[in-house]
Amino acid sequence: PKSSISIEELMDSAEQTTATDASALSFRCGNLINVWNVFQHFYPYFSEMSINWNNELKASLTRTFASDANNHVNELKRLTSALKDNHVSVRGTENPYFAPPIDVSWIEGQLVIAAVFDQSLGFQPGEIIEKIVGISPQQLYEDMKPLISAATQGWFDYTAPILMITGKLNTNLDITVAGKTVALKRKLNYYAQKDSIKSLSPGYKFLENGIVYLNLDAVSMDTINQIMPQLEKSKAIIADVRGYPNSNHEFISHMISDQDEHKWMQIDHYMYPDQEQIPGYSDFGWSVEPKKPYLGDKKIIFITDGRAVSYAESYLGFIEGYKLATIVGQPSSGTNGNVNSFTLPGDYIISFTGMRVLKHDGTQLHGIGFLPDVYVERTIEGVKTGRDEFLEKAIELAKQQ
Repeated sequence: PKSSISIEELMDSAEQTTATDASALSFRCGNLINVWNVFQHFYPYFSEMSINWNNELKASLTRTFASDANNHVNELKRLTSALKDNHVSVRGTENPYFAPPIDVSWIEGQLVIAAVFDQSLGFQPGEIIEKIVGISPQQLYEDMKPLISAATQGWFDYTAPILMITGKLNTNLDITVAGKTVALKRKLNYYAQKDSIKSLSPGYKFLENGIVYLNLDAVSMDTINQIMPQLEKSKAIIADVRGYPNSNHEFISHMISDQDEHKWMQIDHYMYPDQEQIPGYSDFGWSVEPKKPYLGDKKIIFITDGRAVSYAESYLGFIEGYKLATIVGQPSSGTNGNVNSFTLPGDYIISFTGMRVLKHDGTQLHGIGFLPDVYVERTIEGVKTGRDEFLEKAIELAKQQ
């Protein structure tokens, strides 16, 4: 007679023989296959971004067979980078986003020191970093292209410099500036530092000629309400969305005159594998109601660039869709929608965009972003002299009759 085995015995046997970390090839291949399957059945933007997902899996498994455990995170990043989704991230159990006391930007094809948080270093904003750990930033920039999931060039140019300088807490980073190499310690949580700087700002300024500047990345809705009398009396309002708004989208209510009815977010109803025979979708909007005082009769200018992602692009959807303002700067990042995430064996966490979001006129947003009416370029000279060329252009337009 055939021998039999209980479900419990089968599960125990599987647990004893299943690899539990990236040292095993089967573990690494299993993780990649799991990742491929999640996106195969639920990612909403394959057609918009012209992705051949089958080929990506084949290439990923081939690379994994020729690599080892040390490359597993990068292989997960290489596979998911093909999705061209700004919400995609691959995270392990350790925070890799600690930076030395400087901030950097990619400007005019150079890695530029944008801010210095420790004056004893002797650096100045606008100085060019020539080497990082003996490698040119231009080479690092190219090396990062297969590892960063970016829907647009603007998002890549924002993200790549951050990854060039960040790493694990208290690790060293050698940078070369003006021919001199300096060893820096990564001791600041990069994003916490950015949030700390934002919290010190009131988020608004009263400029000359009756112009009010709102940094929507920093100003709270409570503060906007407090200065509403000044906004009502102003001749022009400049709103800055080069970042992620501070839960202040109620401001839109004061710029529109009619009830908003647009449905610009869509969630597909998946019933079958491989996204086949999708019977329909649910669509949503914000249903914004007009509020007094009405500010839409003023000259309004919005500043944006490739850092504006997700919530910021929800904001910009109203600005462009209802023609509420002149948009100045660079294209936004081109990714919006609620984020899904899942955890792989080994506690690797993968996130991605879980819904389709369109512009208010029904056209594609993902991979395009919102395009400015007036383009502005950031320059190294502007950083050196402390100028904000985007804001300068916005003020120039605000002053025009």
